Amino acid sequence: MHKTIDAWQDFTAAWSGPRNFRMTGALARFEFAFPPIADVIDEVRRDEAASIKSGRKGRTLELDQHDPDAFRRRPIEAVMEEPFALAHFDLARFDAPGRFLSGFGAAVMDRWQDDLGANGFEWERCYPILFISGAGSATNYHMDFSHVLAWQVYGTKRFCGLADPDRWADRETRLHYTPGAFEKPLAIREEDSLCYDMRPDDRLWNVLLTPHWVEAGDEPAMSINISHGGLRHLGRLSPNEAELEAFRSANPDAAPQRIERNWPRSR
Repeated sequence: MHKTIDAWQDFTAAWSGPRNFRMTGALARFEFAFPPIADVIDEVRRDEAASIKSGRKGRTLELDQHDPDAFRRRPIEAVMEEPFALAHFDLARFDAPGRFLSGFGAAVMDRWQDDLGANGFEWERCYPILFISGAGSATNYHMDFSHVLAWQVYGTKRFCGLADPDRWADRETRLHYTPGAFEKPLAIREEDSLCYDMRPDDRLWNVLLTPHWVEAGDEPAMSINISHGGLRHLGRLSPNEAELEAFRSANPDAAPQRIERNWPRSR
């Protein structure tokens, strides 16, 4: 079930599902020199839009903030030794002189979007998200309303999806997905999982509206996830997103809201 894809021809055949896969070669041309992870944590945690959670392992996604003021006050040396889940969904503010993502848009986002466009893709939104997990922390069982390119930067994470996503999340589950109420079934076994051990500079494609969970190793781990919505190849949405869009059209009040976020192109 594990797969590694290094060419765009193979990517265009696999991107829409149902299973996740590693990305290398022509699919991983972008690079960026990040500051040390402790410096990134210290800068991001002070931003008012940062999401700060406990990172506790469980069967459902954690939705409540974790005493952000206390987390911001703690010495960075102490933070580096404890579990936490730090995220930021508006990284464009950090792509500026003196900030930790200065030059990121040109080096990463432009290059990735140029490659997508050159290979028959178009999209409605495409933007990066930062996720940093403290030692032993987890992002619990959930689904994303986007296709995600997960790029491991520091530390290690175990990124687990499912070998047969439809078995555990059928059409009705996908269309009525509520993050906090989505619980990992006790019946899921190791052989049902499709897990990838992510090390620095590994990249993985996670398919829209498929269940997954992510666990960090014994040190802080950082990844950049590039989120894609309305992603089409030669004009076609993936099956999962096509059914979601049809449901939205027929049930505008009941359907999940579209995410209105994008990355400003630097050219």
